[in-house]
Amino acid sequence: MQYTLMDLLRRAHIITGLKVLNAQEAIEELSKALSETGHVGPEFADDVWEREKIYPTGLPTRPVAVAIPHADPNHVKQSAMCVGVLESPVKFGQMGTDGSVLLDVQLIFLLAIKEQEKQVQMIQQLVSLIQSSELLEALVKSESAEEAFALIKAASMQVQSRA
Repeated sequence: MQYTLMDLLRRAHIITGLKVLNAQEAIEELSKALSETGHVGPEFADDVWEREKIYPTGLPTRPVAVAIPHADPNHVKQSAMCVGVLESPVKFGQMGTDGSVLLDVQLIFLLAIKEQEKQVQMIQQLVSLIQSSELLEALVKSESAEEAFALIKAASMQVQSRA
């Protein structure tokens, strides 16, 4: 079955004004939202964090750096995406490095993909979406899950129409 990022996103999985001290805490908070809706098991956050330490997912997007943490599907019950808009940036290692290059990340797109073969496709869709500096800027300023959801949906439709 072919699906898009919007098929994975629910308003309940968007957290704006998220206050966390570090990347690990951010991953834990976003994983908790996915766990509460039955999309992932309790071990998911630990899996994501262990993978993040080896394969960092921070991207130096402008005007705001983004991270797209994810893990193997072992603890994913149903595919989903959780978006965190952080009140203050936290450090994530830059993708493609050993993690020593740190980025101040303020937007996190946590992917929980059950079908391993769809993970690359979802990451590609997400990367297309976050190319929009207008979207990133608007998301950081969004004050509610509804507002952020509408922004992502509109941007996602634009990306699909170009594809």
